[in-house]
Amino acid sequence: MTIPKRAKITALTLAAVFGAAGAAFAAFEDLGFGARAPGMGDAFTGVADDVSTAYYNPAGLSNLERPKMMASHSIFYTGLSDGSSLGLSAAAFATPIASGRNGTLGVLYQQFSLAGVYNETTAQVSWGYRFNKQSRYEKFSVGATAKYLSHGFTRLEETYNAVESDILQNGNTDPVLAGANSRNAFDADLGALYRYSKRWTFGAAVLNAMQANVAFSSLDKDKVPMKTRVGASYKSLWLLLAADARLQKAPDGKMDKQFIFAAEKVFPSLDRGDISVRGSLGAGDREFRQATLGLSYKIQRIQVDYGFSLPLGTVQQTTGNHKLALSYHFGAATQGELAETELLDQYKKLRDAQDYKSPRDTASLNDPRLADVKDLVRKENYYAANKQLLEKASDLLPDASIVSLTRRLSNVAAFYPSLAVEDRAKVRWEELLSAGIRDFISGRDLRAMKEIAYAQSLNQQDSALSSFLDRTGEMTRVTPDRVPADFSRGWPEYKMTQSDEFYTKKRYSEALLKLEELLEIEPGHLMALKKSGSCNYMLGNYPKSVHDWELAQKAEPDPLEKAKLAKMVEEAKAKQGKSATWEPASAQTPAALAEEEDKPAADGKSNSAREIEKLYQEGADSYAKGEYGKAADSFRKILTLDPANTQAKKALERIIRLSR
Repeated sequence: MTIPKRAKITALTLAAVFGAAGAAFAAFEDLGFGARAPGMGDAFTGVADDVSTAYYNPAGLSNLERPKMMASHSIFYTGLSDGSSLGLSAAAFATPIASGRNGTLGVLYQQFSLAGVYNETTAQVSWGYRFNKQSRYEKFSVGATAKYLSHGFTRLEETYNAVESDILQNGNTDPVLAGANSRNAFDADLGALYRYSKRWTFGAAVLNAMQANVAFSSLDKDKVPMKTRVGASYKSLWLLLAADARLQKAPDGKMDKQFIFAAEKVFPSLDRGDISVRGSLGAGDREFRQATLGLSYKIQRIQVDYGFSLPLGTVQQTTGNHKLALSYHFGAATQGELAETELLDQYKKLRDAQDYKSPRDTASLNDPRLADVKDLVRKENYYAANKQLLEKASDLLPDASIVSLTRRLSNVAAFYPSLAVEDRAKVRWEELLSAGIRDFISGRDLRAMKEIAYAQSLNQQDSALSSFLDRTGEMTRVTPDRVPADFSRGWPEYKMTQSDEFYTKKRYSEALLKLEELLEIEPGHLMALKKSGSCNYMLGNYPKSVHDWELAQKAEPDPLEKAKLAKMVEEAKAKQGKSATWEPASAQTPAALAEEEDKPAADGKSNSAREIEKLYQEGADSYAKGEYGKAADSFRKILTLDPANTQAKKALERIIRLSR
């Protein structure tokens, strides 16, 4: 009697799955997870930047800034002559704990099955943690996974009509197939990441560290092999390169080695979604050869991934493995996504605009048609000003800048119908709020948000002011710089503390940025001037350090401190040359700068607008290449020409954050 067709199918199919790479492990082979990483040949140990990292390297969960979920289905070795159906269904969810301060928790479930014959189930809980930025281990992340493994098979007719001599069925019960047909076990994974620089990341993972015994019989041993992986990745704005090296002990005791090289390229757009393509090549022991391809489409919070892999030189007569995954990202966009969006937005404006000028989203109150509105705003009677503007709106529309001004003025009037004070002088927080509102109405968003945050830090019990700060931040898309309650002296103390933290780490550029934010609002702040001079001195900006220290010297009431500052000024002058001087970039008034900007050049553009266009293109190109220092220089030059340029300011602030 010949072996039944069902038995042949079972044998051939399981051999295809578990013998594909030349090894002969009977259970829980590495079949990948999702579709993006398999499209990169599973070279994900050093990438580890989405929810599937729970499977590849749990330390990568610490990279997630918001909750994410994924569901996927895979079909293996399609087109086999025995007609087998091999499938893998999986789902995962991960969420930061306490905004990531306590790490990120992930859960994962997947089930592999050969329809009607065999199935494997894996359920796991993973945790990834990134060390605090103030720690000496700030570049490291670690992670761990606890796994529950379960597998089993269905007793077919061969169980009670055993095959004898591999040819005939003898009518007897097969003692192996009639025994236990399921087994459960526990195992664990460990992982680590090291962020060498802004672009380079290295990762390592040990999978199945406990080498769980999943033999069906308690008398046998069938250990899930431990797998060791090391990987590296290089990331620029829209390009990713990755490599993995894998080590795994084979049944004959030898160490199998595999090497994978992968790449991913993103083609972004502002309103049509992002398309990504990826691929990999792999080679290793036991005739392991593999090529993979992948494709993604992402729009807003949804991403669809497809992955294809083709084993070379092992399983024959197959059209390969196909994987499809759907991901959903909860919460607001991350800082990196916002930076990409703004960069694309500016590219679009530079490409489409024929007469590009620095962005002015809000109508100016200097418009003669708004003279009475301007007068009411000057008197801080915002309710009346808003009412007057609404009455004029029908005659002024359609005009996007008028719409923006109306929205801003309506927001202010809703919280503060009037800030006019007749019988007393304003306290400091009221002065700052008034200044912040004026700048907000005029479209100077970054300065406005600093002034309002400063006011709120001095009056933290005022719920209306706190709500106004949040609402204004939403409208300007500038995140409020909220001051923790333990800073009794408010925003200046907070900025000084932030600056001191960077200074102690010798990160003088970041320290100087915090001081410049403070001096923009409080130009006569004595301690900030002293420390700004020190930062500029350490950075080699000697003329600027002389300028800051001389201002501090004039304001310093202590004669001993005056003498120290005088000595420091002389030392800085000696470094640069006694004739060196420094002129503030913003010596002109905002009105004068605006007037200068609006002077047309021969080609119809203002001179400064043409320069801003050129500088923004240079900065964007440098940013995309990862040359953050050059990009920052370009954006600083823009702010010299146009201090109210919100896009350049946002770009500069994000570069500083990425450089930390």
